[in-house]
Amino acid sequence: MASAEDDIQSRYSAGTTRYKSKHLISTESTRIQTSTENECQPFFIHIPSLDPSSKADLVRLGMLKEKNGEISPIIQLLREKHVKYANRPYTSPLPGSYISLDSSKPWIIYWTLHSLDLLDALPEEEDLCKIVSSLEACFATIQCNEKEGGGFGGSNGQIPHCATTYAAVNALSIIAGCSHSKVSSMAIELLESKRELLYNWYLSLREERIEDGALKCGYRMHHNGEVDVRATYCVFSVCRLLNILNADLIKGAMEHVVDCQTYEGGFGGEPFTTEAHGGYTFCAMAALMIIVGYRKDLNALSDCGVDVDALRDWIVYRQMGYEGGFQGRANKLVDGCYSFWVGGAVAMLGVDMHQSSTFRNHDSGIYSEIPDDIGMQRLYDDATSSLIDCEEGGLLCDQKLLQRYVLLCAQDVNGGLRDKPSKPRDFYHTCYNLSGLSASQHVLSSKPKNLGKSVGDGKLENDEATMYENEPENILHPTHPVYNIRVHRALQVISHFQKLEQL
Repeated sequence: MASAEDDIQSRYSAGTTRYKSKHLISTESTRIQTSTENECQPFFIHIPSLDPSSKADLVRLGMLKEKNGEISPIIQLLREKHVKYANRPYTSPLPGSYISLDSSKPWIIYWTLHSLDLLDALPEEEDLCKIVSSLEACFATIQCNEKEGGGFGGSNGQIPHCATTYAAVNALSIIAGCSHSKVSSMAIELLESKRELLYNWYLSLREERIEDGALKCGYRMHHNGEVDVRATYCVFSVCRLLNILNADLIKGAMEHVVDCQTYEGGFGGEPFTTEAHGGYTFCAMAALMIIVGYRKDLNALSDCGVDVDALRDWIVYRQMGYEGGFQGRANKLVDGCYSFWVGGAVAMLGVDMHQSSTFRNHDSGIYSEIPDDIGMQRLYDDATSSLIDCEEGGLLCDQKLLQRYVLLCAQDVNGGLRDKPSKPRDFYHTCYNLSGLSASQHVLSSKPKNLGKSVGDGKLENDEATMYENEPENILHPTHPVYNIRVHRALQVISHFQKLEQL
C-alpha cells in the first residue's frame, strides 16, 4: 500500500492520470479540455524512472543539472535562457511581426524589464538610459477640463492610455529602484515631472453616475474610450505609487468596483453585465486593496461590500486539478498568464483572510524570523529545509502544483515562457508566468490596509512547503501582488514620493 508521501510525490511528478477530468457528456468544451490535459501529460514525467539517454537530453536542454557525474532529478528554471530571451528588445532589432505591437512599446518594456528584474538580471545602465528616453517619448500632453494633462501612449505621437501609462510607470519604477544612480535619477525625475499632468488627466477620465442616490464612478481607458475595471486599477496603481491619490479620485470608485462582482463570485469588467474573469478579478481586488489602504474607515475587502466567501470559492476553483495552472473563466482552458492574474488574486485574498480568525487554519504557522534589509521577511531563507516536501503551502491554492505547471509546461526550452505546450513563447506570457511563479513562492503577510498603501509594514513569510522543487536557483525575487513589480521596487518608489507634497 502506497504511503501518504508516495501519494504526494505521484501527485506532483509521476504523470499520473488519476486526476484527469471525467465527463459524463461529451461536448466541444469537454473535448478541448481532454485534449489540453493530454497535451500536458507527457511533461509530467517521473525523472528518476527515465532512461539515461532521456536524462542526458534534459541535461543538454538545461532542464536538469549534472554535477560530479550525477544527474539531479530536479527540474530547473531556465534562468539564463529566459534572461537572453527577455533581453531581445535591447540587444537586437525585433522581427517584422512585431509591427502589430508598435502601439504597445511601454508594455513590451514592462514585460521584459519585470521578467529580468525577477531574475535579477536588469540590462546595463546604458540600455536602461535608452529605455527611459523611449518611455519619455511616449508621453503625450492633452487638454483636460481647461487644464493641461497627459499620460503615456502606446508609442510616439499616440494618445494617452491608462494601460500603457500603467506599464510605463511600472517600468520606470523598476529602473528608479535599480543600483545605477544616473539612470535611477533619470527615471525619478521623469516621474516627478509628470505627476501633475497625470493627475489632471486622470480626473478627466472619471465617469460618474448616481444610482439610488449614491455616487458611483468608473474610469475610461482613454478619452472617449471604454469604462471598465482595468482603468480603475491602472489609475489607482499609478496614483498610489506616485502619491497623487486623493479623495477626488477615490470618491465613488469603490461602489463602482463592487458592482462588478458577479453572481459567480469573481469580478467582470463592468457592473452587472459581464462574466467573471481572472484578469478583471485581479484588477478589481487590487483597486479595492488600494482603496482600503487609503481610507481610514476600511480594513478588509468585506468592509467594501465584497462577498468574500463567493469570491474565495470562485478563485480557488480556477486552478485546474490535473494541469495545476489556472484558467481565466469557468469552462475555459489553462493558460500560463493566469499564473499571476489569478495567482496574484490568491495572494491578495490570502492577505485579506490572514486577518480573519475564521481562516487562520489555512496558514502553516511556520515562518522565518530573519528580517531582510528592508524590514521584511523573506520566504524560504533555508533553501535546504527538510520541510519542503510537505503538500500544502500558505495560500488558498496548491502552490506546488502551480509551480509544476510553470516549470514543466510553460517553459520553452529555447527561453521564454508560454500559454501551454502547444503555444509559442512571447514576452507577455514570460512576464506573467514568472510573476505567478514568484507569487506562489512567497507569502506576503500584512494587514490589507498596508498592502494597498505601502509594503513597509508588511513582511514576506517563509511557509514550510511552498516550493515544487528543492532548488534554490529556481527562486525568483518576490513580486508585489498589487503592483506586480518587485517588492523592493514598490517600497522604494512609494517611500520616495511620500516625501513629496500630495497634489
